Amino acid sequence: MGLTDRLVARAREEGFVAARICRPDAVPEVKERLAAWLDKGYHGEMAWMAERTQWRSDPTALWPEARSVVMLAESYAPTHNPLEILAHRDRGALSVYAQNRDYHDLVKKRLKRLARWLIAEAGVAVKVFVDTAPVPEKALGAAAGLGWQGKHTNIVSREWGNWAFLGSVFTTLDLAPDAPEVDHCGSCRACLDACPPRAFPAPYQLDARRCISYLTIEH
Repeated sequence: MGLTDRLVARAREEGFVAARICRPDAVPEVKERLAAWLDKGYHGEMAWMAERTQWRSDPTALWPEARSVVMLAESYAPTHNPLEILAHRDRGALSVYAQNRDYHDLVKKRLKRLARWLIAEAGVAVKVFVDTAPVPEKALGAAAGLGWQGKHTNIVSREWGNWAFLGSVFTTLDLAPDAPEVDHCGSCRACLDACPPRAFPAPYQLDARRCISYLTIEH
């Protein structure tokens, strides 16, 4: 079994539902998309989104020595139907991702264990990120083939759905990249119609100023 296969197997042992690889320069479209999003003011008062745009739009600038990015997905899919709560108008609906422990702590521990394993196996340098640096995780995830960015802008997979946290391991190791996933949304717009404040002005565009998560957490 080659190193990549062993890496993927190790990632699954750590609890990740998927592990795929891309190049740091695999998302050149992010620069233009980010600039357009910021120009429309969709970031609201999140001034930090407009800062360090060179890093945020170009993963190669974040760590020039990196040759590969291992993108990982950890599922938080519920065992119940989270839409059932909507029938109880006297109760509040709490987002599924917020019903458990802080994902930063959970995912980062697994990423660090995987990174230590990779160092021991290949003697390379690594850096791990889980929403802790200006990394375009969703674009990299799509480039690596974890899934595609759906109309709600999150990663969607035909294997594990769209309830997953993303993490990344940047490494100086030169690994063969996986093929990107294609968009399978078609005419479906279920995610857009399910959004209570209608925070999507158009498919694949999110106006954070209307998003409940932004209003309750970031604002």
